[in-house]
Amino acid sequence: MGFSNPKKRKREARSRGSAKKIRDERVACQPAAKKPVPVQDQWNTLRNINKEQHIFEDYGEESYLFYKALEEKFLTSGILTKQTTIEESYWQEVTTILIKVHRHFSLDFSTLCLAVKYMARYISGRQLRPGILKPVGATSLYLAIKIMEDNPPNAEEFAAFFGETHYSPSFLAYIENMILYRLECRLHQPTIDFFLEHFTLMSVSPEMFFYDNITRVANALTAARGIAALTMMKYEFHTYLPSLMAQCCLNAAEHILGYNLIVELPSDYPSHIVQKCLRKTLLLASANKDFLHQLMPGVFPEVFPKFTSTGAKEPARKPSKTSAKKPQKESGAKEPARMPGKTSAKRPNKETGAKEPASQPNKPAKRPKIEASANDNKASPAVLLP
Repeated sequence: MGFSNPKKRKREARSRGSAKKIRDERVACQPAAKKPVPVQDQWNTLRNINKEQHIFEDYGEESYLFYKALEEKFLTSGILTKQTTIEESYWQEVTTILIKVHRHFSLDFSTLCLAVKYMARYISGRQLRPGILKPVGATSLYLAIKIMEDNPPNAEEFAAFFGETHYSPSFLAYIENMILYRLECRLHQPTIDFFLEHFTLMSVSPEMFFYDNITRVANALTAARGIAALTMMKYEFHTYLPSLMAQCCLNAAEHILGYNLIVELPSDYPSHIVQKCLRKTLLLASANKDFLHQLMPGVFPEVFPKFTSTGAKEPARKPSKTSAKKPQKESGAKEPARMPGKTSAKRPNKETGAKEPASQPNKPAKRPKIEASANDNKASPAVLLP
């Protein structure tokens, strides 16, 4: 049995005490993380998370594959090409009215998605007068309400919000028959709201099933719905599939709210397409931050964070590197091009009888190589342009 040194014990005790003090100071210097607060908004529907999670575990994957296979059949990508009389500003005005009426009646967000899809499908295949877009939008919203909502509002009360005296129930019924005939009665279709909820429930795994994570996920879903409503007002975003737009809206919402949620989204699209769509979505949200704050003041802040830290702009750096190499090739091609000028300056010496420059036959022989490199440089911008 050995004897311990008392001085050694004192030194070890002092070292342990100083190390503990340093750890305490480090912990005290770290700022406490703020707990997320649930946003108060009517589009925050992720309340009964336990029931939604059980349904998602049983039918989530099958539902996703079913709606994913139907996306391209209902894609409305020809709105701009078919409509030359209806400008985008008037489309934006009518869509804004639909959003405000939708929020006045506290309807489900999928109802708004269906209404805008009905309107886009109706005008994508035929020429219309600008004045017909507003009644078509009102009727599309009321048709989606009757399909999705349990308690639809009265037709007269609903038509009064559009500020037109001739929007009677019989007039809406007439427009509804036209829409049903044009859509061939195919009223159920994939919407961006389905994919928003699907990707949100994917992030709520049993390992991360705690209050703070659920609150962040619910807030991000609510903000993503606001961004999705904003994208419905622009023609160019109707060319993207709903599943792709759902991914970009969720990523944009997480960035605006300052969240860092680890969500493994399905890689159904190439990364450069996702980054391009995400960049457009972030720029659209940044340019319309006042509209988002007025629409959902409890969700969106007045000042948005800068979007330079996102990886949306990274793919744009690749063409710049190749374009930066072009002047080097061009400059390298122009330097030998000065040689014919020197030989042409020596031609008068041949006429005077001087035969010394004739001993350089290799210099003019390089002209075909210079012309080939010049042709390559002329053709290279057409290849390198995105």
